[in-house]
Amino acid sequence: MQAAEGPPADSEYPTELPDNFPIGENNVQPLLDVTELQAHLRLLGAIHKLKQTVQAQDPGVAAQNKDQAWVVFANRAVHRFYAWASSTWSQESLELDETTIPPLDVVMVWHTYLLNPRAYYEDSQRMGTTYSINLQTIQNMPLTLISSLIDSQTLEPIPPSKERLTYFETTTSLPFAFPLVTGISDVVSLDCPFCLQKNYQVKWISEEEKGYAQPHFEHTCEPCHEVFKRSDIGIRRFAEEVSRKRTGEKVYLSETLLDPRTGKVDTNEADAFTTRVLTDLSNALKLDMPIARYRIKSEATKLASMLKYDQKALSTYLHTSVRPNYGTRYRGRGLPRILRLVGAYSHDGLASMDLVGAILRQGTFIDKMVHLGWTQPGRFDQARQMAPLVRSIARYHAYLDLMASYRATYHIPLLVPTLDIDLAWHSHQLKGEVYRTDTLAYIGRTPNHDDNVEPRDLTAGYDNTARLWKLRFGVPYSLCGCSPDQGPEPPRPAPPTPPAPPVRSHSIFKIRNIFRKKKKTEPITTPVPVSVSVPVLAPVPPLVNTRPNLVTTEDDEADSSHPSEHNTLFSSDGAYSAYIRATNSGIRVASAKRSASIDPWRGLQAERNEKRQNDGHQEAFTDKNYGTGNYYPYWGVSLGIPFGYYGGYTYQENIGGCGNKCGAEGCGGGACKPDGAASTERAWDAGGCGLCC
Repeated sequence: MQAAEGPPADSEYPTELPDNFPIGENNVQPLLDVTELQAHLRLLGAIHKLKQTVQAQDPGVAAQNKDQAWVVFANRAVHRFYAWASSTWSQESLELDETTIPPLDVVMVWHTYLLNPRAYYEDSQRMGTTYSINLQTIQNMPLTLISSLIDSQTLEPIPPSKERLTYFETTTSLPFAFPLVTGISDVVSLDCPFCLQKNYQVKWISEEEKGYAQPHFEHTCEPCHEVFKRSDIGIRRFAEEVSRKRTGEKVYLSETLLDPRTGKVDTNEADAFTTRVLTDLSNALKLDMPIARYRIKSEATKLASMLKYDQKALSTYLHTSVRPNYGTRYRGRGLPRILRLVGAYSHDGLASMDLVGAILRQGTFIDKMVHLGWTQPGRFDQARQMAPLVRSIARYHAYLDLMASYRATYHIPLLVPTLDIDLAWHSHQLKGEVYRTDTLAYIGRTPNHDDNVEPRDLTAGYDNTARLWKLRFGVPYSLCGCSPDQGPEPPRPAPPTPPAPPVRSHSIFKIRNIFRKKKKTEPITTPVPVSVSVPVLAPVPPLVNTRPNLVTTEDDEADSSHPSEHNTLFSSDGAYSAYIRATNSGIRVASAKRSASIDPWRGLQAERNEKRQNDGHQEAFTDKNYGTGNYYPYWGVSLGIPFGYYGGYTYQENIGGCGNKCGAEGCGGGACKPDGAASTERAWDAGGCGLCC
């Protein structure tokens, strides 16, 4: 869409950002600007176009299954990202300029990784490897620069300069051009986790679906003939990190270095937590004994062998260290923080999360931006069309202000963003160091953006967010056409009082009864109708929008305030939760109609809900087929079955994961109790948040 053909000006709404926004007790300059959102949207449009291109290829996997083709491409993109992020760059501190920006597929992985700010930050701090140091260097994504390398009309990557192409190929030993097609003959090199020898002929895909880009990966090592899987590589990585720590290196296991509440580095607490959870393993293998560096590999092999390269065994050892009766009294119920720790070593990547699964889940948000029309070329090129992006930024600052109201508490309730808020939130997260500094300064913690939340938790969290938003800002959170907000009912008219019966004397009453007994039939009498007043809905007062920076009544922009659902994890209760949500929607619409006279905003929500039912608008959190469920057969990422904390990857040996919402809340003070109350137990106690969050 060209700029001249764009939507009309939204003259009633701000098209420029104010000088500052309130966040808690602070008045702060805007934490991001419209240009950054424009650049981000161009990148999202380019990623969407890339996906379409991959799925349109005639040869290779796409010819049989487009979803599987994208999963395979994502796997190869992650492999290329690890090669780039682990390479020895020519400068001590890489300057991110046009020459050093990697290809679009690698940028896509980098983008997804940064949208998990706690995982990214911890991975950049917990070791002194080249990979970790490089993550520190590239923690701030230059969105404007990257968008300049994408054609503004076609959304395709601009052909790289010779310097840019040479730089990437020299540092990674990989071609700059990304592989759109993958066939049976395409291979990758991997180290065997048992003998540590290089395997040069590992297939990306195989007819038995055991290729490296497939969920049931297995490969028979060419030198030692052992069969290894992803989890074997992950357990080996865990064992080597523990062994390196024993040499005196500053190595911290995943999920141990950051304070669960604030997200700040806490090395003392990390050491104490690690000692605690490794108690059983240490007793068995004397892990508290220091070793020389030359023994790292042999000690790692010993530890991995004792665990039988099995993440379930690792989980049991770690849990019994803090819960001696883990298998009996607690019946194997896992502690979320330990489950996340184990999950970080359940795959073969260098990151503490499954980046492939994260890419697939992030794709659902990109699809929403495409559906809104926000990624179309020229959509926001003119100043008069900027109102939606200005409002997106304003609503994000209000969202942070809502978080800041809980600054003094250990617990922030689960706050669920809308699509426009999520766009601004993502854009802020891509400024890694800046995002961390800003959030610590203004809300006292760095909130993670959990993309795996149970539907019942997400539904309740969204309703609570809408309630808190309206209480704080006086306007509704969303006008997309989903269920109206909960609100007070107008006073109902009292039922009419029936007329009092006539007073009768006792003697007359007895005489009448005598005569009535002698009668064979009673005369049929017609009851006198009692006049009942039918309540008439009071006229709805005119709606006055006192916060045009936070809400729009324009139909064309309604969908931008739809709840962001890309973090929904449909599990065993998903169908029931969807049914309850859909049922309650009708009840809320009726209630909102009745209360329109005292709350015209709810009246508008009810009106829009009924109107949008005819154009296919889906009630939030009720579509069991929404999101990444179609990728389940090809990577195990599913909104139907929660296999693991970081994205439900269905590696057949995966132990499963955390269904709570600690990562989204930034929770960290007390036990995660059903009522959200903080526990006074010590963090090391079985229920304490040192483990549960």
